[in-house]
Amino acid sequence: MKGQRNQNFQVSVVIPVHGRLELLEKTLTVLASQDDLRGAFEVLICDDGSKEDLRPIVEKFQKLFSHLRWLRQDRRGPAAARNLGIRESMAPSIVFLDSDILPDPGLVRILAEALKENPGWMGAEAKLESIGEEGPLWDGPSCSQGGRYHTTAIIYRREALMTVGGFDETFRLPACEDVDLAARVLTQGPIRFVPEAVARHPRRRITWKTHWHWRLHWKYVMILAKRYGFLNFPEVPAGGFPRFRVAWAAVATLPAGRFIRAWKSLGRKPKESLIALFYGLFDVFCGLWALPEILFLPVPDRVDHFLRGPSPQGKTTQNQSASILSNILK
Repeated sequence: MKGQRNQNFQVSVVIPVHGRLELLEKTLTVLASQDDLRGAFEVLICDDGSKEDLRPIVEKFQKLFSHLRWLRQDRRGPAAARNLGIRESMAPSIVFLDSDILPDPGLVRILAEALKENPGWMGAEAKLESIGEEGPLWDGPSCSQGGRYHTTAIIYRREALMTVGGFDETFRLPACEDVDLAARVLTQGPIRFVPEAVARHPRRRITWKTHWHWRLHWKYVMILAKRYGFLNFPEVPAGGFPRFRVAWAAVATLPAGRFIRAWKSLGRKPKESLIALFYGLFDVFCGLWALPEILFLPVPDRVDHFLRGPSPQGKTTQNQSASILSNILK
């Protein structure tokens, strides 16, 4: 029944998807091998306006999962798709996976047990490994020590997600929306790292189009810096002038870092490294292009997407910032 939690489910697994059906099929195939919790978790496929028909995949895996639902919305971004999953979830804990993630067989069970054994935790993140082709033209997220809060493989208490109002749907792209959520959840309690839970993310080939698209992410980094006082992750402070700190990162420090990494690999993979060196220079141009948004775009008020009202504060207070830091360092 809508609005009531089904205590028979220990976990709801929420997977946002937009296209990439072959990757989704691989994720669901691996997820179907999860141990011990076979009948105790539901799977919610949150379709963010895919042009492809997901029906064949859904029908195939409904035979393998005892509880699988296909939820669909118009294209609004992964944050909104995950909020759809939160609303429709029936379990007290929610595991977020991406549609290109390969979770180890014990991932859901280990994360669920970590929350059960530690009632003070608001969430727990898995170890994330990048797999596949390596080199200066390949990229993939990883998390070896925690503190990244990737929603590629993380569990949260549903109550905590409801309390902080869910994902901020202002983040229309898959960029920083997971860290923004974590910053607000950390005001409720700690999010711990559970290295025994492992997921793997395939690396993707990087092109000039990838770098050009990445320029759109800087406005979200700026929002994090203005709201919480850090850049992509809490360990990177934004200082007293957050917009200028983000601008410097966009046009100088990040392009320089990529240029240096490409230079170091020149002896091993000269062709790819030369291309990557060009991309490092191109990143300077992309950063300059993003400067107007970084320096002048207003920071939007947060919205509670479950109460449908504006947040009373568009900016994190000093006490909230201290609470975030405290729950990271505990």
